[in-house]
Amino acid sequence: MQIQAQCASFLIMRAFLIIYKFQLQQIDVGFSMSGFSLKKYIPSPDAIKNNKSLRFLGKLIHDPNLFHLNRRSVSVALFWGLLIGLLPPLPVHTPAAAAAALLARCNLPLVIAAVWIGNPITYPIIMYSFYHLGLFILHSEPVSTLEFSWHWLSNQFALIWKPYLVGSMVGSLTCATIGYFISNCVWRLNVKRKWHTRQKNRAEAKLS
Repeated sequence: MQIQAQCASFLIMRAFLIIYKFQLQQIDVGFSMSGFSLKKYIPSPDAIKNNKSLRFLGKLIHDPNLFHLNRRSVSVALFWGLLIGLLPPLPVHTPAAAAAALLARCNLPLVIAAVWIGNPITYPIIMYSFYHLGLFILHSEPVSTLEFSWHWLSNQFALIWKPYLVGSMVGSLTCATIGYFISNCVWRLNVKRKWHTRQKNRAEAKLS
């Protein structure tokens, strides 16, 4: 069981790091690097404001602070987007992400984009990994068979809900925290790289 839990945890963390390493490489001062732009990977302000599921925000959704891109807004947005997106699949992720962006004063489009790390393609892997993570934490034995079907889920729910819930809470918080610190580090390193590049260009200009 410990080997299964470790393998499951490794798979979800590996998938998370691959996806967000690609996305975070797009972050740069001015929001572009090597011809890429972070704005290409997040919904536009108009798309957010016209989203029917976000109408409950009313005039609050027009706050310009919800659409700023800076180190803090990006890092906090990734944290809340990953935390909510990796929690058990419920049809409230987008409104919950919008509410979190409003309370945390972070980038709303990026929060909603990050929520989609949990989608019909990735959820079987996420649920399987978090279930085994919960088994490892609770020192419990897994069910004899594991299937991704509503019939099996309805019959086995009483046995799997606790380890899955514990695993999803711990796993989503861990992934969100990692995403927060990775985005912070990438942003800071990019700022330093840009500063050194400017200093180098100025020195070369003086010599010429």
